[in-house]
Amino acid sequence: MEKRNSNLVSRRGLLKKGFLVSGGVAVVAAGGLVWRGLEEDIFSPFDGPAYEPWSTWKTDPMEGPLALVQMAILAASPHNTQPWRFKVTDNRIEIYADRARHLGDFDPYRREMQIGFGCAIENIVQSAPAHGLDAKLAIKQGTLDLGIKSNGSELIAVIDLVAAGKQVSDLFKAIPHRHTDRSPYDRSKAVPQKILQKMTEMAEGSGVDLKLFEEGESRTKFDQIMMAATNAIVSDMSMVQASHDWIRTTDAAIQKHKDGPTLDGAGLPAMIKYAAKIFPDPSAKTGHEMWRDATESSHLATAPVTGFLSVIDRYDKSDNVIAGQVWQRLHLLATTYGLSMHPMNQPVEMIDREKQLGKAPTFDRQISELLGSRDWQPTFAFRMGYRDGSAPISPRKPVREVLI
Repeated sequence: MEKRNSNLVSRRGLLKKGFLVSGGVAVVAAGGLVWRGLEEDIFSPFDGPAYEPWSTWKTDPMEGPLALVQMAILAASPHNTQPWRFKVTDNRIEIYADRARHLGDFDPYRREMQIGFGCAIENIVQSAPAHGLDAKLAIKQGTLDLGIKSNGSELIAVIDLVAAGKQVSDLFKAIPHRHTDRSPYDRSKAVPQKILQKMTEMAEGSGVDLKLFEEGESRTKFDQIMMAATNAIVSDMSMVQASHDWIRTTDAAIQKHKDGPTLDGAGLPAMIKYAAKIFPDPSAKTGHEMWRDATESSHLATAPVTGFLSVIDRYDKSDNVIAGQVWQRLHLLATTYGLSMHPMNQPVEMIDREKQLGKAPTFDRQISELLGSRDWQPTFAFRMGYRDGSAPISPRKPVREVLI
């Protein structure tokens, strides 16, 4: 990273010391920092081409299969990498992997990438009936390993479309309102059991097992495993750098790449967020130390519910695509109830990393003990709860940039 002027206050220091605000505007001494604040449009950031797909599905709707792709691009993906490409004909959508858009040592087997494809596929499946179509899905089979090429494309799934009666579901209507929410939740506000039961029923029969944790010894153990995994990642500079490469800290970077996590989506308190935009970027290590601190003091501390999604074979391609479909479906259901959700997949990322490095499977054993079974292999962890206000939107590449 380019060396910054050493006399400037760091973002890390702001977290510890706070900073002065007057009338809602940060008071800073250096004129250059004021200019950066204006340049970054810190108080109304969600505009420009990078955010247009969240509205163009309605203001400039496409027809036929392209209308389904308009909704597919609003799906979740690991680190907002959006690794999908679509080939569209009159009655078929083919989903391809863009292999270059992966997280390196953060996702060495591209397991999380497969989950992201599942999320996009689920949005298509939920959108088809609303457009008078029936979607027939065929997922390509295979095993994930370290020998996968790092560039080019790969067919993931094929969706054949046939005319059908039009049906608009609540899950379809939730698609443009579903957002990953890294903000603090209200730990005192329990998620109603009827919603948790609906989620459990939604996963049943899918080939994906759902386990939820609220209070007690199991929840304490979940939190301990999560923090151990987060600390392990922060100590692994190869993983840290792979993650850091996707973080977009300026409006120019957001508008250029139209992907990745942003400061507005990081769940930071308002004053800290504004300062983070004004002051120089932290190093990759410092930024991930801040993430570790937030994992403990905010993400885990405020979440009334956490959980795991597990599959029969963690390194089976189709199993992970289906896990992504289930995650997207659960998140859409949560959105209909005003619930927030946030992937926290550090423990499974460390399972991958230990396997990649040939180390003892410490995290695999710990999670298996928590789940009480080795018949199911965890592939995805998350938290959920209620928050005040709505979650921020994230950058998205438009349809024209993801077509083959």
